[in-house]
Amino acid sequence: MTGLRIELRRSTALWAGLLVLVSGTGMLWLITSESARWTGNSTSAVLELRLPLAYVWALVVGLAVLQGMRDSRARVTELFTATSRPGWVRLGTLAAAVAGAVAVATALLCAGLVAKVALGGGFVSAGFVPLMVTVVLALASSVLLGLAVGRLLPHPLTVPVALVATFMVASTAGRALEARSPGDEISRFALLTPVLAPPSTDLVTMSTSVDLGQIVWFTGLGVTGFLLFVSRTHLGRLAALAPAGLAIAAALAIMPVKYSDVLVADSIASRLVCDGEVCVSKAHEDRLPAVTAAGRAALAELAVLPDAPKEVREDTAAMAHLTAPQRDQRIVYVPSLGIPRPMTMTEDQLRLELLAGAGVASCEGPNTFDTYGGVVRYVTAGYFHGELAELASEPLMWNNSRLRGEIDEAWRQFRGHSAQEQLNRVAQVRRMLLACEDSERVLGVLKAA
Repeated sequence: MTGLRIELRRSTALWAGLLVLVSGTGMLWLITSESARWTGNSTSAVLELRLPLAYVWALVVGLAVLQGMRDSRARVTELFTATSRPGWVRLGTLAAAVAGAVAVATALLCAGLVAKVALGGGFVSAGFVPLMVTVVLALASSVLLGLAVGRLLPHPLTVPVALVATFMVASTAGRALEARSPGDEISRFALLTPVLAPPSTDLVTMSTSVDLGQIVWFTGLGVTGFLLFVSRTHLGRLAALAPAGLAIAAALAIMPVKYSDVLVADSIASRLVCDGEVCVSKAHEDRLPAVTAAGRAALAELAVLPDAPKEVREDTAAMAHLTAPQRDQRIVYVPSLGIPRPMTMTEDQLRLELLAGAGVASCEGPNTFDTYGGVVRYVTAGYFHGELAELASEPLMWNNSRLRGEIDEAWRQFRGHSAQEQLNRVAQVRRMLLACEDSERVLGVLKAA
């Protein structure tokens, strides 16, 4: 323990730990907006840390490489080789100090995020633990590898090259893990980095296969880094590569290929909590009273339709950020995405959202704009509400004079029909939306003379 305390004082261990805390916190602060979702779920909070890791990871590796060059820079390599004390003991103490400080700092950073969620009244569960373990292992093993690189390649350019190379690997991996649809194939090699751009929903987490694969890989990488750092012979250094080789083979066999198998629904946070016919996720249980009031009011108004829906549920699909909202004849789904999020709307705003489309969400995916579909949503919501009113999810259409004119014109033509005809047309529109038919044709049904 005496040697460890000495290394903590004379090495960069404490500085490395401080670097993790300061840079990690700073990057999160820079990329976080007031509407950030991770503040409401501990699992999402730790998952959000994967984004700034592209920078933190590179800085930590660069500092570890610099520390690994200590003996060479001080020109005491031969002196320590001649001492009776085994070299691996002294070097192992240094490795334990630096990697341990980084591991503790990373764990504290994760714990701080969880504490922020808890103090803010968010949802806290054990789902964040595997993500935290993976991040801690990733940075600690990278430190060990960085120490080995610094000791084996004591050149002035080694530190900047290692820093830039790590950042480039992280950036490339982040791009390789981007997907436009759930079925897209991703690079399993990219999953060997701790970097991932988290989705905009707070109801997902990394799959067990990704967590397990990364834990295996980073453990093997750490063992290889340590053995390379303490080995003195070429044969020993060659043998030290075996753990990383076995780990990468095992990890790649475990890792998924499709993006839909990388991010999955958080089984704890997305579990439904119900009040009669209205259900929301466990993570959003605090919104259940408001959603229940709005949902029951919407169901009562939709009851005039043939085969009217009987339930209201929050859409907890893991791939909601890439696909159109779910649809079911018996269920009115509350979308999990949008600005503002439907789950945070007032009771009246949410009721109108549920009535829009006659209880059926848009067939368009997130971050898309469909003028015809927007007009259909406004007219159908107006039918049940008795008059046109602004939809919180479609403020652009309501406040734009040209688009507002299209809404008013469609509403005028629709209201020109008899009450029974209006009901028949809305019922037909509902059937068409359930089948995801072309939105221009759907609008034509509402407007046709």
